[in-house]
Amino acid sequence: MTNETVACPFCEADISASAKKCRHCSEWVARSCQICGTPIRGEWAARGLCAECQRNRVLPFGAPGALVRGTRSRPIAAILSLTLGGVGVHKFYLGQTGKGFLYLFFFWTMIPALIALFEGFNFAIMSDEEFHRRFPG
Repeated sequence: MTNETVACPFCEADISASAKKCRHCSEWVARSCQICGTPIRGEWAARGLCAECQRNRVLPFGAPGALVRGTRSRPIAAILSLTLGGVGVHKFYLGQTGKGFLYLFFFWTMIPALIALFEGFNFAIMSDEEFHRRFPG
C-alpha cells in the first residue's frame, strides 16, 4: 500500500491519492469518468461515470449494475411467439421482418409454429439482459 497523498481541492487537507471522498470536509473529490475520461465531481465522482456515460452505458451481460434499455419487451415477445408465432408475428415485433415474412409464407406447413413454440419458451426463461443483448432497440 502506498502512502501517496494529494491536497483536497476544497479544503486543501492531505488525503490519500486513491480517496473518493475527503474525510475532512466530506466533499467528493473530482475524478475522471471511467469510460470517456471527462472530469467529474460531486455524486457523479462517487459513481465513477459522467451523466452522459451513465445514461448511455452498456455493460457486459451479467455485469452488476447493467442498465437494461430497449423498447422491446421479453414477456410480450414470449406471448406473441406462443400464440401467434406460427405466422411470424413475434419476428416482426423483434424487428426481424425477413424471418417474419418467411414464417408467414410457410405457416401452412406448421413448421414455423413448432419453431415459434420453442422460441416462446426460450423467451420465457431468458433473462432481460440476455434478451436486450440479442434484440437491441
